[in-house]
Amino acid sequence: MNSYKRKKKYWFCFLLILLLAGTVAGCGKKDAELENYRMNMNQFFENVRIFDSSINAIDPNSETAVNDLLSLLDSMNTSFAQMASLEVPEGFPGVDVLADEASQYMSEAVSYYHQAYEGENFDAALEDAARQNYERANVRLQYIVSILHGDIPEEIYTYDEPGGETGDVESSEQETGQESP
Repeated sequence: MNSYKRKKKYWFCFLLILLLAGTVAGCGKKDAELENYRMNMNQFFENVRIFDSSINAIDPNSETAVNDLLSLLDSMNTSFAQMASLEVPEGFPGVDVLADEASQYMSEAVSYYHQAYEGENFDAALEDAARQNYERANVRLQYIVSILHGDIPEEIYTYDEPGGETGDVESSEQETGQESP
């Protein structure tokens, strides 16, 4: 009988250790995912800062100004696409949707910039469309930064509507009939 109690105690301890190990491993995985996301986002924001500085440093009178600008915008577009492909950890509502929208707007902006500057003649309407999409992408980035810092921008959430807490900016655009920034 003593052997039975010892085996029962052994199995209980063994199962308890497995349970605790699984719990700790699960927490570590979430922490690792969060830390990985944080590192990737920090790198993304650093890249955006560098792109911004580089774009502002372009000499508009240079013969290579247009090519330099378009090259930097292409790189920025790639960076936005990579950011949008990151898996967003739990606790950041709407960031995945905002990241996808920011990437889409940046892609459209870069496409319009290429069309505006690479044609035979400069097209001011296409440049304006590019600028608007560029601004929309940056507004989404500002929303993402707010959410990552724990603030949920009221502009993207409707709390008094059922299902309005999805973080979908387009749903608020459809409700008002206006495109949000």
